[in-house]
Amino acid sequence: MHFLVGALRFLTPMHHFPLHLLSWASVFLLSAVPLSAVEPALPDVPSAFEPRLLPGQKGVVFAMYSQPGTREKLDQLIASMRQNSLGNGFDPGPAVYPHNQTLFEAIADAGWPSFSVPGPEMQIRGGRSVLGAEQAALLRPFEKAGVFYGIQLGEWDYYFHRMSTANAEFWWRSIYKEQFEQFQHLMKPKGLFGYDRMPLNRQECYDTLREYFTSRTRDLLDRVISVTGHSHYEAYAGEWGARCIGLELGENIAFTQSKLAFARGAARQSQKPWSVQVSPWFAGACTTRGPLRQEGTDPRDWRGLEAGHSLSFYERMWLHAWFVGAAMVTPENSLGIFFESDNDYSRLTEHGRKAGEVFRFMQSHHRGAAYTPVAVVLDRLAGYNAYMGKPWGIFEPTPGDRQIQDLFEHQLYPGSDHIWKKPDPENPEATFLPATPYGEIFDVQLTSASEDMLGCYPALLLAGDITFDESLVAKLESSLKRGHRVLYTAAHRQALGAETVARLAQNPGFECLEHPVQPATGRPALISHERLQELLRQTLPVTVSGAPIQWALNRNATGWVLELSNPAGVRKKPGAPAVIDPLAVARVKVQTRFPCESATEWRSGKTHPMAEEILVGPGQTVFLEMAQ
Repeated sequence: MHFLVGALRFLTPMHHFPLHLLSWASVFLLSAVPLSAVEPALPDVPSAFEPRLLPGQKGVVFAMYSQPGTREKLDQLIASMRQNSLGNGFDPGPAVYPHNQTLFEAIADAGWPSFSVPGPEMQIRGGRSVLGAEQAALLRPFEKAGVFYGIQLGEWDYYFHRMSTANAEFWWRSIYKEQFEQFQHLMKPKGLFGYDRMPLNRQECYDTLREYFTSRTRDLLDRVISVTGHSHYEAYAGEWGARCIGLELGENIAFTQSKLAFARGAARQSQKPWSVQVSPWFAGACTTRGPLRQEGTDPRDWRGLEAGHSLSFYERMWLHAWFVGAAMVTPENSLGIFFESDNDYSRLTEHGRKAGEVFRFMQSHHRGAAYTPVAVVLDRLAGYNAYMGKPWGIFEPTPGDRQIQDLFEHQLYPGSDHIWKKPDPENPEATFLPATPYGEIFDVQLTSASEDMLGCYPALLLAGDITFDESLVAKLESSLKRGHRVLYTAAHRQALGAETVARLAQNPGFECLEHPVQPATGRPALISHERLQELLRQTLPVTVSGAPIQWALNRNATGWVLELSNPAGVRKKPGAPAVIDPLAVARVKVQTRFPCESATEWRSGKTHPMAEEILVGPGQTVFLEMAQ
């Protein structure tokens, strides 16, 4: 289905309300702007933005993490999942071993996809984690049922680099135990972060990672779901053969929102589904069933329903991942969290009941397509890796690399870094899903993206060091001729050359940016706050202002849907219960650039006339559908 914007005709620019930091005693105000006061119509939301589902599925998959080992218990779990809306898939499910054949049949009979983890050494090239014809034959029940079975290559980005860190030998010995000497030759030289020798340039890094990834893909039956951990290598997974582009979020992983922008952009370019696995680990603590308790000798090892991340974070993360386009959302460790005991799948915990509520909501609402009108375009060899602070984990950043880092971490998604900055000791969870000053309206695309893909975005924001060849110039020119904008820097102008700049400048959307000093860094910013605000006015059918809030915009068959998620008022430490401030209520103003008499709140079902006030409580998410 194509999600089309109606043929709106607007006359003059509208007044824009800038984002203010307002007091907590606040409300949500929605109003429509008269037709005589609005801008020209936005382009249609392209069909390429429509979310791709997992093969054989008609909707989003909410996956159970793990499963019991017998057919009888698995049948009981599947029955409970159906009855309590606890999901429709397994991630991970049974591994590819002959003794799991009856489990495969049960899941395939349910029509649900399943993913497996091939073992603790899945990231090691040349090791024992190699699957062949015998394992492929075990998957026939899924092929017969027309549902997908994938094999997870988890945290390959992080493990590629960590195989040569100082503590690598301890990890290798824990994997191979008495066979360590036999496989010791697979270890990488210390100090080279996974490379056999120091790469001479970024092309060598790209080629090395690609060969590593494609080799592991071949060894895993070409059924790989890529799950990146700390890096931003999502941009390459689809290009290198992943059937699904996955993220692990939560845990101790920073930069949540930029990783989502990388994954969604890569999925759209490679025409693959993408997924989000939300981890309950948090600085040594982990959410499990039972009371809050400390285990082991490490003072950080807390367990229980109140350990790890807050239930508010889980709910907001599950909903947000679904809304912005994920084909699968996996609550990690859900089998050990959602039920009061291992043996009784009828008694749900608070987390289990919330998960059922969330999945029922997902199934009963048509999310539409995430509208991301701005593509941040990076060079195909950029190798952005915010976790390690170095491109491809090894090169010292150039000024162009710093420009990319500053854009994501200080402008588009400020407050998302707890790797290089110390989090708030009173609320360390605050960095995981903070408010977004410009909304979740950005995808990341590489310069290798197709002309058609780049042509989907009303604005292309070129960032960092870019090598311009004739193919890329032609793609930029094509976007400009569609009436779109290409925003570039003085460094890009120099790299392009005067003749090419003159050629592209024949189009009015070709714009060289000014670079004001970014207060947070003391370095020139890629783009000014004012120009970002103007981009919002030029490309969105609504404006959002008021209290800090996380927001995203989708287009469905009937109109526009706005996600508003208030991260304020929830304080969470890994080994302590969440503390809720009931007064931390957000006030936001939304104005539409099209005639709209009312908005319907999806979760409550209430219809609000324009100008009616709506409270967005602490840690809560509201979805407003504005019919058009």
